[in-house]
Amino acid sequence: MLAMACFYMVGSNFCYDNPGPLQTQLEDQLHLDNTHFSMFYTVYSLPNMILPLLGGILLDTIGVRMGLIFFCAVLTIGQMIFMFGGYANSYNEMIAGRVVFGLGGESMQVAQSSLISQWFKGKEMAFALGLNLSVARLGSVINGIIVP
Repeated sequence: MLAMACFYMVGSNFCYDNPGPLQTQLEDQLHLDNTHFSMFYTVYSLPNMILPLLGGILLDTIGVRMGLIFFCAVLTIGQMIFMFGGYANSYNEMIAGRVVFGLGGESMQVAQSSLISQWFKGKEMAFALGLNLSVARLGSVINGIIVP
């Protein structure tokens, strides 16, 4: 379960950083200025000022395992909407995809931190949380390498 959670985080960070390496192409194809391009990140971040609190309450209600699966499904749906918007050259659809993606993003990190705190008790917990964060950031590194 823990390995699966790490895999989710790599994928989440990969998808979160998708617009960055594609900035020039997105700006050219969609005729965006920097403000409109930055909205891809803003619409992700705005809901996540509150949603991790609500996500934590949801996790306490339905459990960490089901919460992790739920938030991963929300992330996947959001990324699919973003992708279809890219194929259709639809800025609004891409923004909608980022909003949906943002609904699950940081809440999934709360779920994963909760899972880690259940598995690792005592002096290993800080190392496990640090390792989790490092592994998750591999998604950003991979994105920067393979996305044009």
